Amino acid sequence: MKRKANPLIQAINEASSKTRREAHEMIEKAKILDQLRMKIRGNYSPIFKDLDLSVHNLYLRTGYYKPTIEVTLNKLESFKDDQLVKLLSFLTDRASNMSSKDYANWLNRDFSFELEDVYINVSAYVRSDSPTCRKVKVGVTVQEVEEYELVCD
Repeated sequence: MKRKANPLIQAINEASSKTRREAHEMIEKAKILDQLRMKIRGNYSPIFKDLDLSVHNLYLRTGYYKPTIEVTLNKLESFKDDQLVKLLSFLTDRASNMSSKDYANWLNRDFSFELEDVYINVSAYVRSDSPTCRKVKVGVTVQEVEEYELVCD
């Protein structure tokens, strides 16, 4: 007769295996990033060299296919800000794929670029007192949401 495995021991073994697998994947992503380091640095350093990190944010995360550079530009007067326009022009000239999406509630426009060696996401936020950008109400959405409560006999 086969002995029944203790559920706790089984859970520990599964968690240990999963953690080892994830660690291996992280090491592989780090190796890819190390291989691309000089290429990414050479291709993109010039456009980010004047980015003021006391106002804006820049970070890089690893992904399954390519690293992703995340850029957040804060407190812009408009979407015609010189730094944003230069960045978008630089990336548009090199991108194989590009998209954008507006988030009016946050006065934000996100731009996504797929380049040969990286993905780059740019989130641009204009100031709430921007002289050129504002959020304008264009309608109302009413959504019916079912509510429940737990009743036990």
